[in-house]
Amino acid sequence: MRNKLLFVFMFSMFLLSIGLVSAGKYELTVKQNDCIDLYQSCPSCTYVNLTAIKYPDVSVVLMNLGMTKDGTEYNYSFCGTNSIGEHFYTVVGDKDGVAQTEVIPFEVTPSGFINTLGLYFIFLIVLGGIIVLGFSINEAWFVVLGGLGFIMLGIYSINYGIVGFKDMFMTWGVGLFEIGVGTILSVGSAWQKLYYD
Repeated sequence: MRNKLLFVFMFSMFLLSIGLVSAGKYELTVKQNDCIDLYQSCPSCTYVNLTAIKYPDVSVVLMNLGMTKDGTEYNYSFCGTNSIGEHFYTVVGDKDGVAQTEVIPFEVTPSGFINTLGLYFIFLIVLGGIIVLGFSINEAWFVVLGGLGFIMLGIYSINYGIVGFKDMFMTWGVGLFEIGVGTILSVGSAWQKLYYD
């Protein structure tokens, strides 16, 4: 039975790690409420303007702001990143003397990282496996370590959010649940080990 559990645990970790290898579709990613440098490269442009930002709720803010030139690169520091999700910015420049536009995507996430949901689930599986192993071999210290890991994962969830959940209320709820489960498991197992063994 223990070998079957170990096999299922290792196979699950392998399957989830496959998802971590895939590359993200966004070249630009920023943590919610932080500023991001929107850029455009145009060697033949004499100007590039930021003309619009499209938010995840499909609202569009029109603007005509000049971007700062540094050699052939143009940059604008944008700080309106309070909405989680896919954003687009539109730029216009006189490439080869002809005004041309380009739409460039960027992602706003609670943590500033993308493709971390698979890693989050690997941590859940590893910690769950440690706890199950502790219960199956009747070793309370494994359960204590797994519970402390759940507490740390809950603190991470509250501080940085969980990619895939756009609602901060949901990420706080998940984080508090993880802290609660971790506390019950670690304190209960430590109490049992210290006072009843």
